[in-house]
Amino acid sequence: MMRTLIPAPASAQAQPAGGLQRILGTTLTARCLWLLAAGLVGAIPGFFGLHWVALVAAWDGLILALAVGDGAAMPRPAALRVTRTFIDSPVLGRETRVEVDVLHVTSRLLRVHIADDLHPALAQFPPSGWLTAFPRDPARLACTVLPNRRGDYALGGIWVRWRGAVGLVERRAVCRPIQRVRVYPPMERTADDQAMYLLRIRQIEMQRRRLRLTGTGREFDHLRDYRRGDELRTISWPATARRSKIVTREFTTERSQQVWIVLDAGRLSATVCELRRTGSGTFRDAAGDEDFLLSLTQLDQACGAGIALAQTVMQTGDKAGLLVYGRGIQQQLAPGSGAGQLRTMIDALSGVRSEASEADHLRAAARLGQLQRRRGLVLWITEMADSARRPEVADAAVDLARRHLVLLVVLGHPEIAAAAAREPRTTLEMYESAAAQELTERRRLTLGALRARGVLVLETTPGDLSSDAINEYLEVKARGML
Repeated sequence: MMRTLIPAPASAQAQPAGGLQRILGTTLTARCLWLLAAGLVGAIPGFFGLHWVALVAAWDGLILALAVGDGAAMPRPAALRVTRTFIDSPVLGRETRVEVDVLHVTSRLLRVHIADDLHPALAQFPPSGWLTAFPRDPARLACTVLPNRRGDYALGGIWVRWRGAVGLVERRAVCRPIQRVRVYPPMERTADDQAMYLLRIRQIEMQRRRLRLTGTGREFDHLRDYRRGDELRTISWPATARRSKIVTREFTTERSQQVWIVLDAGRLSATVCELRRTGSGTFRDAAGDEDFLLSLTQLDQACGAGIALAQTVMQTGDKAGLLVYGRGIQQQLAPGSGAGQLRTMIDALSGVRSEASEADHLRAAARLGQLQRRRGLVLWITEMADSARRPEVADAAVDLARRHLVLLVVLGHPEIAAAAAREPRTTLEMYESAAAQELTERRRLTLGALRARGVLVLETTPGDLSSDAINEYLEVKARGML
């Protein structure tokens, strides 16, 4: 799957950068300017004899002549072709390797400087460096970038400059390959997590086979001989014709459930989390400034968790759907399975954005009720606004729980819990502790009321969102709650 997310390579021929570069074609190097300045030293004795002035003029004339010859022998921009290649798929918060190849059709050795004008969402500063390009043999500049924003971005040009054999002049050009890249949400399931989830999925499947009930569902299981009392509608007439005896179809309870992954893209989803990289390559909540590596929003983390959840849902045999909402519906994807469904979901989550206003939770619940008629599982990732009245998302979850199994994944803030448990030493800390205790108690009562109304509630942090949500989903499957 990840190989299919790698952008296609793009190449372009070098061309003059424009302006004076298009007219003059070359510029003097620092070496040439220093040599010309060195000739001025001979002008000092010129106060004592005019023959020194002639010597200075001859020296500068020689340097300029060499520069003209050096520039005339330099290859034109059209002789160079540059290709930009992504080795990895651009994923938010994950190191991505990018290579720039330079190929020229001249018969000489070139010393080329490359500056790749990538989008700021990929790299804050353009990767650059010198390389030696042999004739008709691609020279390669490799760099590693760290994408910091999701979405689609158009990449800039690749600036190249090369010097003559003497090093007195250099020529500058730009290559403008047409290339757009998509930065995907973080996909942070490690190999160990993958193995653990697969083991639990196999255990759930074995348990489900032992407890499977035949004859009461609508999903075909197998064929058997007709028995007295079987309904006529269960007879398989094609099989009966082939075997010359009456054969009936046996049905089983549905094993493939529909699971909706619902993401809240309202105002609170823009909250920034400071994360650090763990030894396994994933990101967790930072313990302090020394652990800080990347800033991700809660929506970024929710998108990554949504992809990981979709993978697990499909591996268990269920179908995964997607609903992302703010004031309106941003993305909507009917439940499905397979690599195509997962790829479509990844593309959809790459473009969702946090909105400045509060999300319309009741509207999202109403839309989901229209899309999902029969009972299903709703994995709802959100954050509750701290207000004096009951949060709207709580009413929406209770409304959905009348027909579906709702697992409400609520993002919390460890710093609020820490402030509530801290013993105040100053007046300011006393007010902060009192406010934190009030918020904590209000949330506890709200979540307790939701559990009493049949809503499953999971409290977690953005850094642990993916693993906690997957484990809770597998627990729901293991207990046969669907």
